[in-house]
Amino acid sequence: MPSTLKLNAAVLAAMEDLSLLAREVVEGFFDGLHRSPFLGYSTEFSAYRSYAHGDDLRYLDWKVWGRSDKYYIKQFEDDTNLVCRIFLDTSGSMDFGEGDANKFDYGRILAAVLAFLMTRQRDAPGLVLFGDHARSAVPAQAGRHHAEEIFDVLARTTSRGRTVIDKDLFQILEGFTRRGLSVVISDFFTAGETGLQLLSQLRAQRQEVIVFHLLAPEELDLPYQGELLMQDSETGEEQPVHAEGYRAEYQQRLGQFCERLQNRCIQLEMDYVRLTTNQPLDVALIAYLEKRNAL
Repeated sequence: MPSTLKLNAAVLAAMEDLSLLAREVVEGFFDGLHRSPFLGYSTEFSAYRSYAHGDDLRYLDWKVWGRSDKYYIKQFEDDTNLVCRIFLDTSGSMDFGEGDANKFDYGRILAAVLAFLMTRQRDAPGLVLFGDHARSAVPAQAGRHHAEEIFDVLARTTSRGRTVIDKDLFQILEGFTRRGLSVVISDFFTAGETGLQLLSQLRAQRQEVIVFHLLAPEELDLPYQGELLMQDSETGEEQPVHAEGYRAEYQQRLGQFCERLQNRCIQLEMDYVRLTTNQPLDVALIAYLEKRNAL
């Protein structure tokens, strides 16, 4: 399937309306997956799900198979609303990356796109923001226009301060009274073990979880040259380094950090998806659809 959903700085600057942008991305995604009257969203069609042995082959979409090399079944019946909460990291470390590589812009657009997709799938999206403090910005709720409230909050949200995962956030989690799906969008640059503690608490609250570990390409490659003054965007602490001498150690430490996070997700039976801000959003959309369809 062609990757047509990569956003760039010019697109982001021109599309201030998150509602319009989310709709363009989601419908563009399904247009690439399957060019059919599905784009009109008939009153009968509900969703796609992955084919399972024994499914009625009358509902297998062969055109989707031809484009994606995967088997998908059309669903027409209404399912019970799935409660889906989106956790977005709004800390200062997310405001990294130039232009279209900015993590916070990418994460905010991803949250908006997922909220729109959840609404179209007849699910109940909610939004939790965590950075220097945590708040349940938009309670999970089903409704045709509920995503608009999420768009409005995301449009006014900024990234600043430290990543503080404490009792305020855990109190929000303790209010989850039913099983649901939680999507965490973060770089996981947290103090100590708090990021892993968040994942453990989500599992304790009977949440199925997708972790979108968001990184900028510069954070992976460290493509800089010469003497650098590196600054912690959350604490302001500065450290002079020589790029060439520091690169190998840095990449080793980052690799170990990513591997540890991924292994913890595997232990907790969570889906771990590492995203870089130069990847198209269809990577995240496919991961979400596959997780949702498995529930």
